Amino acid sequence: MSASAPKPFLFFPLSVSRKILGGYLLVSLFSLAAVIYSLTALNDQTALSRRLVQVDFRGLTLVQELIRNLLTQERIERQALILKDAALVELYNSRRKEYDELRQALARLPFGTPFSLLPEGDIRELSARMAVLLEKKQWKEAGAFSQKELAPARGSHLDQVRNLQRQLQESLDASLQALPESSLRAYRTTLLLFFVGLLLASLVAGRLLYKFNESLRLLTRATHQLSEGNFDLSPALEGEDEFGQLAQHFSAMAEKLKELDQDSLDASPLTYLPGNRRIEKELLRRVEKGISFANIYIDLDNFKAYNDRYGFQAGSNVIYHTGQILQNAVADLGNRDDLVGHIGGDDYVVLSTPEKAEAIARQIIAEFDRTIPDFYSEKDRTAGSFSAADRFGTVRVFPLLTVSVACVISGNLKNPSPQAISRECARLKKHLKNLPGSNYLIDRRANR
Repeated sequence: MSASAPKPFLFFPLSVSRKILGGYLLVSLFSLAAVIYSLTALNDQTALSRRLVQVDFRGLTLVQELIRNLLTQERIERQALILKDAALVELYNSRRKEYDELRQALARLPFGTPFSLLPEGDIRELSARMAVLLEKKQWKEAGAFSQKELAPARGSHLDQVRNLQRQLQESLDASLQALPESSLRAYRTTLLLFFVGLLLASLVAGRLLYKFNESLRLLTRATHQLSEGNFDLSPALEGEDEFGQLAQHFSAMAEKLKELDQDSLDASPLTYLPGNRRIEKELLRRVEKGISFANIYIDLDNFKAYNDRYGFQAGSNVIYHTGQILQNAVADLGNRDDLVGHIGGDDYVVLSTPEKAEAIARQIIAEFDRTIPDFYSEKDRTAGSFSAADRFGTVRVFPLLTVSVACVISGNLKNPSPQAISRECARLKKHLKNLPGSNYLIDRRANR
């Protein structure tokens, strides 16, 4: 009688301990698989979000700045040709240097897709030649060179930059679209793994599934809001784990994009202070809320004569320096929510509280009078004045720059409005302009 064949191992009878061990291993395997997959998906989500902030959004911002830079170069060039002012060459060269820095920053970004790189071309050489012509005051040659060579080359280069902008925008849109799709795919796969684990009575897997589901839902919604241009978002994810960090990345990214968007629209290119739009918005906000505030208007006296004598760049330095004086005065004596704005030219405004106005005005005048002589030649500084023709062609003696500070208290007006406050400041300024030296005047009359 022949011996029977051996039974396969799987048909051997299992003991209770082995069944428990097998069930435990099965639950552990599903739980481990779910954890590994969820962490992998989370890592991919985090990496993609970081790329959106550090590469895609950064690249798009740099390209937009490149376009603004080229248009600014063109505008300065036209101003120089129209005004025949060689002093604009310094500003022109500054924009050329800024252009090179933007290109270098763009080239350092690790783009994952092979974008069409900006060709070197001859735009840099042509811009340098234009700067030389402007510096030598060869206006006719510069105009012909601009029309025949530089303008067409710049237009072609702008087309190339805009083409790169379009590629970056398309890549960004694709990345933003891929993020929720990846989240949904990871959600479905992880849900399946955890569902099997739940069938095996794994309470721990159930808790992980709930958290994973909730996190993905919030992050997916935040991604959709961000892709639609809504920067006011903050996914409600607490904790210091990967989900919490990812939520922090989203919030930081949205806040940074919002700041960049507002700054690019509002900031003054000379002082980097908020411009008319931000000033008017803040003024209207305070008026509508019935907040009594001090509108401190600052204007430089005899600035045109100084600018004519020392040139555009020196005038720009004075404008920037005055902005720094205002910011320091408000930082030392003002409130946290005070606003320092640059209306334009040599006109500024500070929005503060009435009780802070006089101290701020005094410090502005003291610091301005102390430091402004440094912006004059030794001869003019010693004399305390210089002779020059005024706007009517009459030779006059102009003293060193002084500052007039006119302050209107909104609560003293019957119907405060930006127009009414502006009229009152203009009236005070007219009076101050007739006084020698730097002066301030605070109109405290009520019910006007």
